[in-house]
Amino acid sequence: MSNSQEREKTQRKKSKMLDATKSLKNIMGRHYLAIEQAYRDGNPTAWATSGSPVELLYAMKVQPMLPENSATMSAAQHISKDLIELAETQGFSYDLCSYFKTNIGAVSKGINTFKGGIRKPTFMMATDVICDTHVDWFQTQGERMNVPVYLIDVPHIVSNVNQRQYQYYKKYVEEQLWGLMDFIQEHTGNELDMEHARKVAENSYKLSEVWRDIYELRKNIPSPISTKDTFGGLFPLFTMPGLKPPIKLYKRMYREAKGRVDAGIGALPNEEFRLGFEGIPFWYNLKYFAMLEKFNAIIVYEPYTFAFAKFFSNPFEEISKERLLKDPIEAMSSLMLSFWYIFDLETRVKWFKKTTEDWKIDGWILHNNVSCRPNTATIYDLKRHLQDDYDIPCLIIDADQNDPRKFNEIQVSNRIESFIEILRKRKET
Repeated sequence: MSNSQEREKTQRKKSKMLDATKSLKNIMGRHYLAIEQAYRDGNPTAWATSGSPVELLYAMKVQPMLPENSATMSAAQHISKDLIELAETQGFSYDLCSYFKTNIGAVSKGINTFKGGIRKPTFMMATDVICDTHVDWFQTQGERMNVPVYLIDVPHIVSNVNQRQYQYYKKYVEEQLWGLMDFIQEHTGNELDMEHARKVAENSYKLSEVWRDIYELRKNIPSPISTKDTFGGLFPLFTMPGLKPPIKLYKRMYREAKGRVDAGIGALPNEEFRLGFEGIPFWYNLKYFAMLEKFNAIIVYEPYTFAFAKFFSNPFEEISKERLLKDPIEAMSSLMLSFWYIFDLETRVKWFKKTTEDWKIDGWILHNNVSCRPNTATIYDLKRHLQDDYDIPCLIIDADQNDPRKFNEIQVSNRIESFIEILRKRKET
């Protein structure tokens, strides 16, 4: 059999999703049913942004709803384009965040929650910890829907920030979290029960802990899981931190992945290239990531999906379970400062280098997300430093998280194929 025939044969083999991951739809269903139950019972609800302290909503018996997650559902069902274009007819620019415009369109059109619609909340809670658009987004929708909005301002960690400055930042955020408690009580009548808050915080810690353990298994060659498990599996970390059912799901995922490791089985047969993927996936075309499989390539690490295991991603200090249970609000202020997207370029480059070594990554695919400025602001500098300083191959692809109009499949495919050939030549030499 010739080399080309052998490669064609292996190309037909696809990565296998964990059986446990298939239960994710049940967890998602539970979340949306809880939202409907809250409305039937007249209980308070809140919109929240990614990176915001969703645990504090659960602690004060407020049902969270995350418009970003709803937007991804619209994209996955191939209706985000129509919703985005509807928002643009209302005067919102082509260049604005596609999550934001999907939400504008979904609310304007009144689509149901299972297609990415979202109900009017009691209040909204936004933070700029990951994205500055979050603030303008919720202010805009709060005004349009006549809903009060609470904003949490989080300082960014720039070069040479010392411990004194960091502690000042943390105290600044902590004061805002106590202000959030007062805001919630004012608008819902609910008071903070610290014992309940500790239980919620402990569940959130356990959820992050198991997710971290799942990622540790991806260090193995071959990797036991792929993006088929992590892109969808991310959902509970966004929407249900503090609840027990997602913990059980993650533990099943871990046990199944560990079984693969023990048996020497990989998610992808004939794993040859191990890749990292930086950025938000293009939710309207997740199947596209499977095209890597025909090159025997698999993504083994995504900073975006790991970042929400927030108890284990803070380079300044460890947030232990004991510390969390002693003072959940103080610990949450540290968590707000733990997302990698608020750190300076120097810190991120060092972290990418270490991740490349630990997960034995051959090269990085960097998503230049057209409508997400915070996610891509330093991506060209990141590529330059990784390649020039550490000889780590990188490929930048231009696309969008939720707007399929900005995804040129032929162009992206050609770039990826050329990138794989570069990696192949490196291995041969």
